[in-house]
Amino acid sequence: MNDYLKAAQQGKNDWWRYLLSLPAILIGWLGLAVIPVILLMAYISLDGDPASGYSATGFTGIPVILEFLVTMLTFVPLIVITLLAVRFIHARPLRTLVTGEAQIRWGRIFAGAGVWLLIAALVSVLEASLYPGRYVLTFQPAVLIPFAVVALIFVPIQTSAEEFFFRGYLLQWLGLKLRNKWFLALLNGILFFLPHMVNPEMAVDGLLVGLSYFAMGFFFALITLRDNGLELALGLHASNNLFSALFANYTDSALPSPALFTVQILDPVYGLISLLIGLIAFYVIFFRPTRT
Repeated sequence: MNDYLKAAQQGKNDWWRYLLSLPAILIGWLGLAVIPVILLMAYISLDGDPASGYSATGFTGIPVILEFLVTMLTFVPLIVITLLAVRFIHARPLRTLVTGEAQIRWGRIFAGAGVWLLIAALVSVLEASLYPGRYVLTFQPAVLIPFAVVALIFVPIQTSAEEFFFRGYLLQWLGLKLRNKWFLALLNGILFFLPHMVNPEMAVDGLLVGLSYFAMGFFFALITLRDNGLELALGLHASNNLFSALFANYTDSALPSPALFTVQILDPVYGLISLLIGLIAFYVIFFRPTRT
């Protein structure tokens, strides 16, 4: 059995504990996540500015850093409640969400982030070369610099919240009963895709964009099982979202940001193909066969 999956055995895994912890995480997350959104809506309603507003599609006329911060704050309940559930309902060390070893491999996290940052940059440079005019320089130092400080703090919280829940809590729980890593990764990819169905990017091409979300979730789970730890997935996920937020974001992204470049067109075909090539390259870099 995979060492990372065995880490869940350090805790208490009675069926009723998961019957208690899973609804607690989901209800607590969704219930508390609406609070910052409601507060922002109340602020907009009372600010007296006719240019600001909100609708089912999002907010308008407010500073992008404020909208981004509210979006990030919706993930704080997820990470907090997941950690509390693992620690107190399942009575196991929080470290076991990341690794079955005695120590977290911090170097592995930064290595995964660095490699994916390079891959994402190459993919963007190639796209800008193939499609001139698609990337528009929108650098505003007075906006981007303070935004970058907020992003560097909160994006890792957001991505870690998703990793701890999907690849930590859920993957390890399913791994108590299932043994096939490919089936586990497949199932985890589907579960990761589901909450992303409401992202605005899905309106461009639900099939191809949906496959991209599934591929990311599948790959995060696969490398976690292959590497016997969550470190690479933590680094890759944070690096991916930070790159989008700070360097090259889409006009209608789920995470609005004053990025260095703004991509005018979301190309789902190029996005999916380049993503798959990038994920394969990442896998080969970290898990290339060694000669004996």
